[in-house]
Amino acid sequence: MSNAQYLWSAAMGLRTQVRPKVEDSAALGALDNGIRILTAVANALEPAAGQIPAHFSAFPTADTDRQGGPAENAAAYRDTGAAIADAAGRLSTGASLSGLGNAIRWEKTLLDSAIARMDAVERALPPAVEADDQAIDPARLQAYLRRQPGCEEAVLSAFRLIVGGRSRQTAIFSVSSADALPAHMVIQRGIPGQAGSAAFLSEIAQYRLLTQLYAAGMRVPRPVLVEEDAAWLDAPFLLVERVDGAPVQPDYWLPAESEKIVLGLAREMALLHSQPVESVGDGLRQARDRYDIDGWRAELEQLAAQWEGAAHWPSVTMSAVIAWLRENVDCLDDRRAIVHNDMVFHNILADGDQITAVLDWEQAAIGHPGEDLGYCYPVVIAVTDWSRFMDAYRAAGGADIPQRQIDYFALRAGLRLMHLVMHGGRDSFEKGLSDDILVASAGAHFTQRLLHRIAVILASVLERDA
Repeated sequence: MSNAQYLWSAAMGLRTQVRPKVEDSAALGALDNGIRILTAVANALEPAAGQIPAHFSAFPTADTDRQGGPAENAAAYRDTGAAIADAAGRLSTGASLSGLGNAIRWEKTLLDSAIARMDAVERALPPAVEADDQAIDPARLQAYLRRQPGCEEAVLSAFRLIVGGRSRQTAIFSVSSADALPAHMVIQRGIPGQAGSAAFLSEIAQYRLLTQLYAAGMRVPRPVLVEEDAAWLDAPFLLVERVDGAPVQPDYWLPAESEKIVLGLAREMALLHSQPVESVGDGLRQARDRYDIDGWRAELEQLAAQWEGAAHWPSVTMSAVIAWLRENVDCLDDRRAIVHNDMVFHNILADGDQITAVLDWEQAAIGHPGEDLGYCYPVVIAVTDWSRFMDAYRAAGGADIPQRQIDYFALRAGLRLMHLVMHGGRDSFEKGLSDDILVASAGAHFTQRLLHRIAVILASVLERDA
């Protein structure tokens, strides 16, 4: 039995035999992330699935498992790593995409196999349940609500913290004897003692944005109260009315099951992008300093340098993506809108086939509408034809964004997200700045899944180019 097989066996045993007996929510989250790390490391130790093409088999063995951690590229095994590095290097120095089409397709096939092995372990049981921890003090929250006009007798009940979120804490609760308040609400609070990131909107900025989007007819939670004084609950917080429905797809990597919901997302995105930036977007940060071609080129070269400087092992897919982006950056224009920046199905509530709310507005900014469209592209095409989504988007008031721009932003989104995960997650763990198992999982597991998703997007784009 190989080292990889030992790890796969351990991961499956933890998932199927240990996990069902764990009741503590924090321990359950740590266990899940530990299993993910095991699957990522196991992938790094695997031999390549299937026969290596003859024109790639002459390369020497590569030390892909001695780079400081699992490679982002789950296709880079000891017997494939050198061939992948050679093809990626040729793309980076000007070789044509068409001339290395076999290498691009070969790496994607290997990525398909690697992710399938992960799925066999990680889909073995349903996802984690919500936690019952009460990190936000409901008694102090009730005292705050009783200070509001007409709420002097307010009684808080059914308080429950929701698992998830690294920059905010979220809980749901009910209120009685308070006619001025909704009966069911959600609180979102900053993390006590942590300074807010400049990349995230403050609670007051989110309150103002939600107020205007709700008035414009978007399906967002109705904002109720916002409090900037940390004395009440140790950090600023926002209260909104609770909306019926459940997350469309809690798993970031899985698509929605309903085409109707996917087309509903097109409507919500179009409504957001059609809001006047000057008024509704007041107070939002600009996603970048420059929107002209030189600005887009500078951003691309920065993203390319970040990948090349941080990757544990080269990737044909990523080199091909960078080459394609360089060839097509001139297609972009100076178009601005309010963008959500994470408008996919783990942040969408639905009741049946009807979207009831778009959540998680902390990353909203002024940007190009193609950024949201490109970001959602891979989860949309997993359910329906992209042209149907764009027809629904335009019918709801969205602009006519050229397909070439959407292709650009879809690939750019993958490149940008890869940098954020490697820099914010993996590097923190490998440099000893954090020993958090979630951070380790993000660096080892998330990067491998993300590279596979990028390969799927690239295949779609190149097929359209053919």
